[in-house]
Amino acid sequence: MKPIMTPWHRNEYVLKGLFFGLWIFFALQVPTSPAEAWRDIAWVLGWVGTGLAVGLALGTGRLMRRGVKPWDNWKAFPLLVLLESPVFIYSGIMIGLTAGVLSGRDFAQPWAQPLAELFGLSWAEIKHNPPVGDWLGFCAVGGAVLGFGLYRMRQIEDGMWRLAAGAGAAALLVYIASTYLLDIKVSANDPADPDKLVSFFASPEARQNLGIYLLLGLPFFYLLTFSGEAEESEVEIMTICAGLGVALHLLGFATGLPGVSGAAPFLLPVTLYGVYAIRILPGLRVFKHVLRGFSYMHHGQLGLALKFFRRALELNPNSELASEGMRQLHNGINLVTLERYPDLIADLDFKLCLDRATALLMTPPTPAGREEAGRFLELVEQKKPVYLARVEYLRAIAFVHSKQYDAAAETLARLLSPETPGYHPAVRGPLLFDAWSLAIDGPKGLSDRLGWRELNKPGRRMEAIGAVERKLKADPGNDKAKEYRTVLYAELQEGEFVAAVATAGAPADFSYEYVEQLGYQLADDNDPERRERGLGYLRMAGRGLPDRAPGIFKKLSDVAEKYGDATSARGCLEQIKISARTFGPRNLAKEQREIYLNALRRLASTAEAEGDAIKGQADAAEAAGDRAAREAKDAEARPYYESAVADLQLYRDDGGGAVLEAYRKIAELYGKMRGVPNHTLNAVVNVEAALAYSSLDADLLRKKDSYYYSVTVEQLTAARERVGKWFDVAYCVKKAMAVLNRAEADADLLDWATHLTRLAKVIEPTSNRVRLVEARCLLRVGNRDGGVQLLEDVRETAKGSGDEEEAWYNATRLLGQLYLEELGRPDLALKAYSDYKEYHKSGADTLFNIARCYEALGDPANAAKFYNAVTAFEEHPKYWEAKEALTRLKG
Repeated sequence: MKPIMTPWHRNEYVLKGLFFGLWIFFALQVPTSPAEAWRDIAWVLGWVGTGLAVGLALGTGRLMRRGVKPWDNWKAFPLLVLLESPVFIYSGIMIGLTAGVLSGRDFAQPWAQPLAELFGLSWAEIKHNPPVGDWLGFCAVGGAVLGFGLYRMRQIEDGMWRLAAGAGAAALLVYIASTYLLDIKVSANDPADPDKLVSFFASPEARQNLGIYLLLGLPFFYLLTFSGEAEESEVEIMTICAGLGVALHLLGFATGLPGVSGAAPFLLPVTLYGVYAIRILPGLRVFKHVLRGFSYMHHGQLGLALKFFRRALELNPNSELASEGMRQLHNGINLVTLERYPDLIADLDFKLCLDRATALLMTPPTPAGREEAGRFLELVEQKKPVYLARVEYLRAIAFVHSKQYDAAAETLARLLSPETPGYHPAVRGPLLFDAWSLAIDGPKGLSDRLGWRELNKPGRRMEAIGAVERKLKADPGNDKAKEYRTVLYAELQEGEFVAAVATAGAPADFSYEYVEQLGYQLADDNDPERRERGLGYLRMAGRGLPDRAPGIFKKLSDVAEKYGDATSARGCLEQIKISARTFGPRNLAKEQREIYLNALRRLASTAEAEGDAIKGQADAAEAAGDRAAREAKDAEARPYYESAVADLQLYRDDGGGAVLEAYRKIAELYGKMRGVPNHTLNAVVNVEAALAYSSLDADLLRKKDSYYYSVTVEQLTAARERVGKWFDVAYCVKKAMAVLNRAEADADLLDWATHLTRLAKVIEPTSNRVRLVEARCLLRVGNRDGGVQLLEDVRETAKGSGDEEEAWYNATRLLGQLYLEELGRPDLALKAYSDYKEYHKSGADTLFNIARCYEALGDPANAAKFYNAVTAFEEHPKYWEAKEALTRLKG
């Protein structure tokens, strides 16, 4: 919590720094002789003490004029003077120190010398001598800069960072001062050697006297800190500890005590800093604010008092003294006071006003007490209407005490009604339990007018339940709240709960666990009315217990199914799905997730059965030749299949175990949806996904044949980007090749092979293997030109690798065969066979065909060479044909 920093607070820090600079200037004029040192100390302390005394006197007079008498509290009065007179204290100390320092300057001799002589001192004894006398400006400016630096450090908001920064800065100041202060060199004033320098603190006596000087300044610095308006922080004690560390070092603290480490001048101030900043400062800071608050309160400056009490409570919310001050301040405020001090309204704590009224009314008050409470209630109602609900409750209590039961009932009924405007929910809510308790169990004159029947009005019972639940959360052992809970839930109607949900959403202050228990107790009751009440409780519980909702709605579904209500049973299964999806299936416990997954399968099965029934009607219409009726029934069945698909997809994606069967069933469902192009492709995709789990599944392979046959080229083209990675091109090529390799393949089989080839070409339009199969299909149906052209296109492209390379060579071989045997182009056939000869699967057949090409071209020598090469393979079927060809060529 960051305090507000004013320009005066900044000035206080600058003045504290200036004090430190002037005191150091005074301390640096240290003489060697102890007697001379104490004489200087007495002179400056006399000035500072006189200034302080004048400041204290002025502050005392100011307080006495304000009506504060010292004899009323001798212990607190001095502290009050210090805290309430910062301007006088700062002025007295700073003016006194400034006068003491300046009294040694040359310009002050006319008035300083006579004054010194009054005390037995000479001008030479108080005069500032070089070189120290020339350092006044440096010390003053350096001190002011230090003060501003302390002010900036105070503005660090984080207390721990400020504490650490203060400790580091204090240690650094001690180190710098103790390391470099003693190295100050001044002129030795030796006529024989004008440039000779000597240490300013050459003697141990001078160093000890300097340490004493510094120690004597620390109490005045702390007095400035204590009395200042700026909130004391770690930076002031940091400065004091730094000065203490330097003084201890100069006094030889580490060497003066046996067994004390040389680091003691550093460690002791740091330890003091930590203890004070952590243990003492927080409480002292609160105490100063409280003391100021009481002072301003006793003198009628309530706004300032409120500010200090509030700041004290910000620093320590548990401060009893600050809380008591706040209570006293608010107890003394009335409407007349606020008329005199209108600015108080913005800062007043009206809760404390209401607390005071509550304290007066909780026990039968006296007429004066009731009148005082009424003034507080009137004050809050007029100035802070947000607390109107609490005002009305306390006013009802006041009416009860005065036995004005009609007025009490009217006021309380207004408070209990959720339709009454003007009440703030955050204020009214916490009052409702006590208000209902008063209405139900209050005096007979009041309970007869309100009582339990008040709960039957719209919205009342749910609000009363919320009030009871909040009470039990705060006080689990409250017997009255337990009694109310039993009655309220026993009479709760599901419609009341639904109305509350429709108005403000699912209520937070509602025991869903309790209604769940009630529901399970009544759900299997043979009495229909009691059973329906139990089911209503379970439906309420299902809304507020998402982690157990699947089990709750399963119970509802089982009961509905038991009594033949299929519609309700299915509705409960849908609620299982909705609740689990809302909560997150992966977040459910294992048994709840299993309920959810089983519900999905049941929903899918039910939807499929309903779709099948309608599809049966479509099949009957088709058999009767009524195409329009068939299409209408297909469209009617489609939503059921789509619903089943959606549920099975959820089952699959949310962790269902039978993934393979889910893919199989989804594929079947898509296959049943006629007239939707994309669904055929969806069936293909799901079959492929299922085959990834079981590639040899006969049923899936049959489905694959069927679904691939049903996909059209147009459908696949439109969905190429979506299903391309799933579509099995290798399957299409393999199946088509199997058909083409059958010599007796009929027209239907050739159509199937051609269809598969076209599908494969959609996915891989430039594939060698696909174009080879397409070319063979064209050749089988008699399209020689188209087939040859495709084979030539393949031959002109890159060979590729693997299947693509094999397809390229096979296309080359087939093209050579066509050139040689059908097209009469042995020259082109020779080129094709020559290329194919490089393939590792070529053999004597290729050599034989090359020889045929040469023979056809009229080149018997090369023909004989290749025929002769074939005869090297005696077991090859072409061996004897090659022999005959050689004989023919020789003849």
